[in-house]
Amino acid sequence: MPRSPKSLLLCAAVASLAPSARGDLGAAVRRSTPSHASSAALPADAPLSSSVVVPLRRVGARPTRDGVRPSASLYVGQVSVGHPLQTLQVTFDTASGNVLLPHRGCKSAACAEHQRFSPWESSTAMDINLNGSAVQAEHRIAEGKGVRDAVMLGYAQSDLGTGNVTAVLVRDSVCIAAGACVDMGVLAATSMDDEPFRASPNDGIVGLGLESLASGKIFSFLGRLFEGSRNVKPQFGLALGADAGELHFGSHEGAPLAEPLRWFPVDHPEMGFWQVAIQAVRVGDRTVHECSKGCHGIVDTGVSHLGAQRSHHSTLLAALSPRLSESGACEGPDLSFDLGGFVLTLSAADYTDVECHAQVGSLDLEEPDFVGVFALGAGLLRRYYAAFDWEQGRLAFARMAAESVV
Repeated sequence: MPRSPKSLLLCAAVASLAPSARGDLGAAVRRSTPSHASSAALPADAPLSSSVVVPLRRVGARPTRDGVRPSASLYVGQVSVGHPLQTLQVTFDTASGNVLLPHRGCKSAACAEHQRFSPWESSTAMDINLNGSAVQAEHRIAEGKGVRDAVMLGYAQSDLGTGNVTAVLVRDSVCIAAGACVDMGVLAATSMDDEPFRASPNDGIVGLGLESLASGKIFSFLGRLFEGSRNVKPQFGLALGADAGELHFGSHEGAPLAEPLRWFPVDHPEMGFWQVAIQAVRVGDRTVHECSKGCHGIVDTGVSHLGAQRSHHSTLLAALSPRLSESGACEGPDLSFDLGGFVLTLSAADYTDVECHAQVGSLDLEEPDFVGVFALGAGLLRRYYAAFDWEQGRLAFARMAAESVV
């Protein structure tokens, strides 16, 4: 019998304003502050002026505290923050909206076991509130006792679990490549739960969701990147391979496409997700979901597998029922998502693991608030290139050339 991984939740972060933090705002690692920091300038804006390709590598999850290594893997890239540059490994997540990095002052195990961002060691960092104002007008980095805004995040990562983060807000430059930097607000975590963060192979997260998923306009990486960019398209695209990937900003030239991109409007953009309307879901020649009340496919680069809303999950798994043949090959029907004029089709090899178990998890989303939701994770994105248009609110798919990304 096929089995599914641990019940999946859509990889997303929900932010709320935490009670204002009170205490010694600058004490944690003040001794690390460079002697020149007090005279440093504010972060400088350096928008995108030419297309950039960010290389990604597929990395397995870290062992948990009980020594178990989750089967999940994520695609990780590199960003540099502040001056001098502090380099961290991040996932680029289309289902969240903020840049989240562990703060140097965070003592949680999930922070301490990863590379942390230190505002004290950046001459361009500034502590800010949610509205972008300085915490202390006379100091870039807050000092002494006082009050500042904090954000509390509930984060659900389908492969690694669900947990909470508390973060303060810091303004600094975030760079994805030389000459491709933005001046923006970063959520610097001062507390992180073990799940899902301790086992994460990445240090932080760069949210690539729509602006409404961010804690504010200044905290949207894509909004800040594209608002001042020139000579580039306000678009990005993603190509994933078995062991590596590419994230294209500003152009799709050079992307490994086997056919032209097919564009669709973002469905319900006010929700902040890159989601597309699905007309029907089929397994082989059988329609398992007619989508009479509507279906939605959310492109989620932060999860390893596909997901189906709980009310349709068992029906889909029963219809797939992959099995090992006598020769040892994994056999099963194709899984198709009909977008209307374009069909996303996955073979059994795309939706199963090495033991031929269907890797389609259950999305714990309650009706009627959510109806017919499917998470289109890395399993689909290794077959199809996905493109995202920030300005016109649309997304596209195209089959990738065979063996185009190692």
